[in-house]
Amino acid sequence: MWSLRRSPEGTRRQHRLQAALQLRLRGEYGPEWWEVAPAYVALVAAVGLPLALLGWLWNRVGWWAALLAAAALAYAVRAAVLHRRAVLARKRRQAVRFTLDQVDAADDRAFRRMIGRLLVRDGWTHVRGVRVNDAGVVHLVGVGCDGRQLGVAFERGIEQAGHGSGGRAALRPVVQAAKLPAGAAAGPQALFLVVSSGSFARERVVWAARTGVQLVDRAMLQRWAAGEDLTVLLDLDVDDVRPDAS
Repeated sequence: MWSLRRSPEGTRRQHRLQAALQLRLRGEYGPEWWEVAPAYVALVAAVGLPLALLGWLWNRVGWWAALLAAAALAYAVRAAVLHRRAVLARKRRQAVRFTLDQVDAADDRAFRRMIGRLLVRDGWTHVRGVRVNDAGVVHLVGVGCDGRQLGVAFERGIEQAGHGSGGRAALRPVVQAAKLPAGAAAGPQALFLVVSSGSFARERVVWAARTGVQLVDRAMLQRWAAGEDLTVLLDLDVDDVRPDAS
């Protein structure tokens, strides 16, 4: 019988060991069996134990008991999956953050996209852009959790995109509040915003107070983009009644 001995350097086994060592050093080598064994055991237990329980009920109690247990198990699994999805979706929404530097560096389209993501983060649904005139002005519209309709218009600062100074906004001719799409009912709970990357002139503040339009200036935008909810930012109440903005 041949005696066992180590493989000399330069053999295929030595090359394999060296290659495995290099992979481990680069973090590209897969896990060892003892690292994945607990996951396999948990998977087998998660599948095998319910099946064993159903089989026991079928043999000892009856088919109806096994059927009821299977229905209860399916309901519990579905509830757990939906809860997990809701938690992940909430975490993704809460991760939406912007800085004023990002806002200033964005063009008009990117600015609208940022505001749209903030709205979705805060729970507004059906958020989309709507062209409101022949000049190509686009407003955002959406729906709140309570059914409140939303319309958002935009104004930028004096400097061009990418060079925002944070000074007073160069106001565009937004004569009315942001418009809702054709066929949308602007009910008593409709909310209209004008979001600016700068500040608002006194005449614009007076106009907004008379028409029931909410203004979001640079300071409020910073708080909103940093994570504060829009309803908290504007101190909104679901029972607010907005007068006609025409």
